[in-house]
Amino acid sequence: MTDDQRVRALLSRAAELPDGAEPPVGRLLGQGRRKRKLRAALSVLAVTAVAAAVAVAVPLIPALRPGRAGPPAPSGLFPAHPRPSAAGPAATQISRFRWSALPASPLGPLSQPILAWTGTKLLELGGTSRGVWEFHGAAFNPAARRWHLIPAVRGNVQFQNAVSVWTGRQLFVTNGQFARCPAPSVSCLPHAGLYDPAADRWSLTQLPQQMWGLEPMAAAWTGRDVILAAAQPNPGRLQHPGRLAVAAYDPATGHWQVITPRLPARHPARYLSMVATTGRVILWSLWDQVNTSNHAASDHAGVDVLALGSDGTWRDVTSHWPQEQNVTSPVFTGTAILVSPGQIWCGQACISPPSSFPGYFADPVTLHRTTIPAGPLGQADPAFAWTGRAIIAIDLDASIGGHDGQGPIRPDDMALWDPATGHWQRLPAPPGYPKLAAPPIWAGKQLLELTGNGNLLSFHR
Repeated sequence: MTDDQRVRALLSRAAELPDGAEPPVGRLLGQGRRKRKLRAALSVLAVTAVAAAVAVAVPLIPALRPGRAGPPAPSGLFPAHPRPSAAGPAATQISRFRWSALPASPLGPLSQPILAWTGTKLLELGGTSRGVWEFHGAAFNPAARRWHLIPAVRGNVQFQNAVSVWTGRQLFVTNGQFARCPAPSVSCLPHAGLYDPAADRWSLTQLPQQMWGLEPMAAAWTGRDVILAAAQPNPGRLQHPGRLAVAAYDPATGHWQVITPRLPARHPARYLSMVATTGRVILWSLWDQVNTSNHAASDHAGVDVLALGSDGTWRDVTSHWPQEQNVTSPVFTGTAILVSPGQIWCGQACISPPSSFPGYFADPVTLHRTTIPAGPLGQADPAFAWTGRAIIAIDLDASIGGHDGQGPIRPDDMALWDPATGHWQRLPAPPGYPKLAAPPIWAGKQLLELTGNGNLLSFHR
């Protein structure tokens, strides 16, 4: 699709919005692809149908018999005794939090850096500056209120559109891309980097060959292994559109094991989400099949849901999951899977209606969902930060008119949901409503926000 066609599709969508909402064209164009919160939604809105009539069908997928979803994975992917989840402050305490400024990042103004919390430090890697991706990194110690630069990663590890996961000792990060080399070399092949803050050094691991040419979209830590899922979402450019690859990496041994499940026929993987729970990994594969003719196009779409158990077997559990919604930023709280609000999934070649789905908790065993009320930021599809005992909702980029008597919703607006009472309340936005460089990070006792100009803010008691 040409840029002109994309712009026409976005403008057509904007014209259909209610008067109280601002057209989201600028917001959509400004999103970084590594923001997992809106990855699938951006694809839906940025792609237009190639013909006058578009028919969307979302069929349910019959569950496969246990053990038929793919070859058995190795046992021992999960620790024998998982660590209990850390408890955070109560909602009543968070409601009294205030904003403070912390020392600015030595990396300066950036957009879309990777942020991660290690338990004691905030890590910042990469990001863009004037359209150029950086390869630097820095770490901030809140206890000492001090930043220090991270050594540069060696080899082919790139931060652009990368996925990352904290293992409890190292930050695993990869974007799965080949490096441009003057001559063929092992250093050109896709690698992942693992940064150890205690030793302040990087180590490298080469991705399995089955993942070469694919885009890593999700990573999860089981307590023993990193599970990495990659796919080729673009049906028009490469040889194997929709191909899926999943592999487990053991940092202790440096060993990879490919554990790719088998998807149902004619369900090519377009976008992936994944979360590790106690003794289980849940993988969501958003798929679609586009059929075109001279006068029309139809896009059949749905969501495959696969579960990897402690016995090393993948099982198809799709029959327990609805088909029409993106799976946005799933997080395991220790007792449930928390999914942030999202938008409709109807495939890549459809213009989805402007609709928002609320967030929810899902039972990690049955996948039964409990909806979280939309709250004062509902129309903005806010990102959810789990504090251990409450949810902080942050509006990342939407600007919306009056909502249920709550007044306008602006970027940086926040709200608090208390699971104990089931009530929402507004929280103070950071002073000046600064542009955020990346989604905020919950850091045990405080919310850390890195602004686009490199300032670091803390929301704390």
